[in-house]
Amino acid sequence: MIEYLPSFLLLCLLISAVFLIRLLLELPVSLTTKTEVIGSELKDITDILDEIAGYIDSVGELANQAIPQTANSPMESILNGLISSVMAPKTHGSPDTQRTVQEINITPQVETEN
Repeated sequence: MIEYLPSFLLLCLLISAVFLIRLLLELPVSLTTKTEVIGSELKDITDILDEIAGYIDSVGELANQAIPQTANSPMESILNGLISSVMAPKTHGSPDTQRTVQEINITPQVETEN
């Protein structure tokens, strides 16, 4: 019985090699059809991306136009006021009202011996 095992394994190896060779010979035919399908799908995706880019460009043109907006709620107007005050440049006074800084002269104390 053990003598038949290597023969059986060699037969299985031969059969699997035949199937592998058949699959490899059919591979170029299946690759060309799959390549055509993928190419057409990529062309469709490219067309869709071009349309989206066109929409984004048109929205960008609309965004450049000044659109007056009013606050819809009191909270929004409060937040807009706070944000505009934070973003505004700070002015700490005009130059004519600024004071000069006086220098402080500290005289060293001399210790005397007792």
